[in-house]
Amino acid sequence: MRFFFYGSLLDNDVTALVIGRRLPPGAWVPASLAGYTRRKARGVSYPVVVPDPKGEVQGAVVGGFSRKEVERLSAYEGPRYRIAPLKVRIDGKLTVVSVFEPKEKAFQPVDGEWSLTLWQRRDKRKFVERIRKVFSEHPAYSRT
Repeated sequence: MRFFFYGSLLDNDVTALVIGRRLPPGAWVPASLAGYTRRKARGVSYPVVVPDPKGEVQGAVVGGFSRKEVERLSAYEGPRYRIAPLKVRIDGKLTVVSVFEPKEKAFQPVDGEWSLTLWQRRDKRKFVERIRKVFSEHPAYSRT
């Protein structure tokens, strides 16, 4: 299963914590999602994508996940997201991949674009501490 990442999972450290291994640099394929805009969700530091006919979200397509890793990605995103098949553009060609799409009305986006670079400077350290704690209680390759 291939996913389009558009937020905190674009950060290699976050993805490694979530799935339990570091992905090689070649695993990240630049892609864009037309018809959506990336916004910060109210009260949190991470973004959501919201429909916008004039919008386009830059991100990356990443694949090669095991079933267990997909389960961990889903747990990381939580019940406020669903896996949706959406068309993204890779090297000028449209292809269908999975996207963690926020459930309508579950989030209230705020004005302005979300920036990975700004998030990494302002919010990443505390965010990673929280994620590390949660996922250390549920190791990636535990037998339970």
